[in-house]
Amino acid sequence: MKIIENFKTFLWSQRMRKIAKRLHRRRQMIGLDLAKNVGIYFHYEGKESYDIANRFANDLRNRGIAAMLIAYANSKEKPTEVAESPNLGLFVKSQLGFNRVPHDDIVNMFVKQPFDIFFDLSLTDHFQNLYIANSSHATFKVGRTSEWGLKIFDFTLEINDTADMNEFIQIILKYFDVFNQTETTIDFKNI
Repeated sequence: MKIIENFKTFLWSQRMRKIAKRLHRRRQMIGLDLAKNVGIYFHYEGKESYDIANRFANDLRNRGIAAMLIAYANSKEKPTEVAESPNLGLFVKSQLGFNRVPHDDIVNMFVKQPFDIFFDLSLTDHFQNLYIANSSHATFKVGRTSEWGLKIFDFTLEINDTADMNEFIQIILKYFDVFNQTETTIDFKNI
């Protein structure tokens, strides 16, 4: 079994490298005061995780920012306690290919959106969040510091192992308050 898992991981890594090479996006640091739309990824672990991510999205909407959520539920069937909507997409194990890449129209639509900011709220690395973050056409990608995160995200935040999604969101908002005070954008192509 370990050989099969290693082979899947190898295929996935190859796919991630190809996506990164082909992805042409404008990279720019943007504060929440200048953002018009954001994409938010989270790992669905029950209604509570949805409620936390949705509160964050509603907070952004109250600031005048359009927010779209996408989540991966580690189950074969889509959860019934949360209904999908134009602002929320869910995908599950049965929608993953052999190499763990999601084959779902919701995922493809989400990653092609030209978001000003992409937030990855997952607290651990798993193939699905890294694939979406890597494939996203967002201008500014924000996530947790990790081996893959440093390669994918434009801005990473170090969090301790005991932090939950609420704490992670509070850390994000604290840093973005500093970004908002600068009232500037930084274009990464000159760095």
